[in-house]
Amino acid sequence: MKKQHQILLLRISYWTGAIVDVIVAIQFLIPDFWASFNGLTTYTPNTALTFALGIASPLMFGWTFLLIWADRKPLERKGILLLTTFPVIFGIALNNVLAIASGLRPLTSAIPDLTIGIGLVALFTFSYFNASKETAQ
Repeated sequence: MKKQHQILLLRISYWTGAIVDVIVAIQFLIPDFWASFNGLTTYTPNTALTFALGIASPLMFGWTFLLIWADRKPLERKGILLLTTFPVIFGIALNNVLAIASGLRPLTSAIPDLTIGIGLVALFTFSYFNASKETAQ
């Protein structure tokens, strides 16, 4: 694969991750919307959860900008994709599995999140190793 195609794949990875992150960050700003989107039918708004989501939202916005920053030098910053995969995506997936196991979140509402996570892991991992192959040659 030519270098231009590898850079394009990295850029697709960075921007896909950034778009997903900004959507989640916006959800965190609106706790009722976040709860509805995640199928939390027993959710009752409270200050503790609003506070926690208020901390999580800037972190997600920060990760959005980190991925956009990585796009400025795609080959040099490809390691951001591995950091995004683990611990970020794996941590979110584990949190979803725990929410399902505890009965907090129905499996049906978690399937889209888990599917997106699997897709991102596949895209990011392939992009990273594909770009690593190029830079090693």
